[in-house]
Amino acid sequence: MDRFEALRLFVRLAERESFTGAARDLGVKQSTASKWVAALEEEHGVALVERTTRALRFTEAGQVFLGHARDVLAAYEELEASVARDDGPRGRLRVSLPVVFGRRHVVPALVPFLQANVGVEVQLVLSDRYVSLVDEAFDLAVRVGEPVDTSDRSRKLADGGRVLVASKEYLASNGRPRHPRELRGHRCLSHVDTTTRTVWRFRKEGEAEVAVPVGGGVGANHSDAVLELARAGLGVALLADWLVAQDLREKRLVPLLRGWSSPPASVYAIWPASKRPRAVVRAVVEHLGSTLPRRIGRAK
Repeated sequence: MDRFEALRLFVRLAERESFTGAARDLGVKQSTASKWVAALEEEHGVALVERTTRALRFTEAGQVFLGHARDVLAAYEELEASVARDDGPRGRLRVSLPVVFGRRHVVPALVPFLQANVGVEVQLVLSDRYVSLVDEAFDLAVRVGEPVDTSDRSRKLADGGRVLVASKEYLASNGRPRHPRELRGHRCLSHVDTTTRTVWRFRKEGEAEVAVPVGGGVGANHSDAVLELARAGLGVALLADWLVAQDLREKRLVPLLRGWSSPPASVYAIWPASKRPRAVVRAVVEHLGSTLPRRIGRAK
């Protein structure tokens, strides 16, 4: 057994959650993959993986071993990058992206980077669910909004704002809110978060902050869907400025509550504080930091 390849397999097993997928990725037979894991367990004298006919689960010892295996592979990738003749970034990355912003901006921004750096392998996971970088084995996340987990490191990639909008048809039927408190009498189209109730916050110089709980009526878990609901005249929406800019220019939507501001929708790169970012992570963050502001600026 090649111990290094066995470590690669073990890490891929955690990502794939199946011996079949992990073995296929490494180009070995499933029986070989099972033997490698069994050999690791025998060598260390502990059960690392519990297998059933339907699923597999890492034991507590397996979780600890997995963390160390990732560290070993990351260190080796750093070594490879440092001695590469072209000095280009190399290595594998698992990146968490928000669905709409990721699809519209991050993925297109990464294309030229990946074309120029063929030694970089990236797994992009698009979801609006808040993920734990360490628990779910992400090297990097791109998020919209101020970082909330102080245990992670972050870098602002681009500035962004939020705009309260509604269609002319909705305003003709329901009136135009003049103060955030009046939103309680309107249908607010919320970006659904399954863990907490959405609260819209508004500030204005000389005024106390106004917090407006929203939810219950109509909402969606993707901002693209919320935008469509607003276009259809179903309510008022608070959305990122880059998302609604074209609708405002073409007057499909109307901006509301001029003079009031909401928490910014700035874009951040987030990575675990427990680890020094690898060269490939730093390279991706630098690239996004130089390209995303231009992309967002063109969208506004």
